[in-house]
Amino acid sequence: MTTDIPAVKDLVIPIERYPHVNQDKTLHDAVQVIQSYTCGENDRIRYSEIMVVNDQNQLAGRLSILDVLRGLDKRFSEIPKVKEFAGKGSDYPNLTILWEDAFFVGCAKGVSRPVREFMSPIKNMVKTSDSLLKVLSILLSLNCQLLPVVEGKRVVGVIRLEEIFKEISVRCGL
Repeated sequence: MTTDIPAVKDLVIPIERYPHVNQDKTLHDAVQVIQSYTCGENDRIRYSEIMVVNDQNQLAGRLSILDVLRGLDKRFSEIPKVKEFAGKGSDYPNLTILWEDAFFVGCAKGVSRPVREFMSPIKNMVKTSDSLLKVLSILLSLNCQLLPVVEGKRVVGVIRLEEIFKEISVRCGL
């Protein structure tokens, strides 16, 4: 690889600066971590998912905002996948009106459950020595926004599509 083209190690967000939580913490703890990473005048949430680690600080999974919301009420996990919510065939979202009050009463129970129950497994990781184009091709093929970065068996951070996009934009004169 040419020395002037950065590798993942040059663009990785260190795990100490990226939101992460222990798998034994509660959904409430995870939400506190997510909400602690905000920016801008409206305190917008900066990251839509966090990494989950075990007691040895090894990567155990990932937890997205969608995972948290599904964890608050199991009915969200049971919503059928549809391509479009429009027209006569999309009655399911309208049925949520029937359980709206119960959701807000019951969600307090969900926040005390451990993160490990709702996290998704890590299926793909990249190495600090990998090239940006290799990582980009993995992100595009998986249709995802970020990947954990490892050095040996230790997670050192994450690489996001945003950092790769910025680097490519600069190099391509965009």
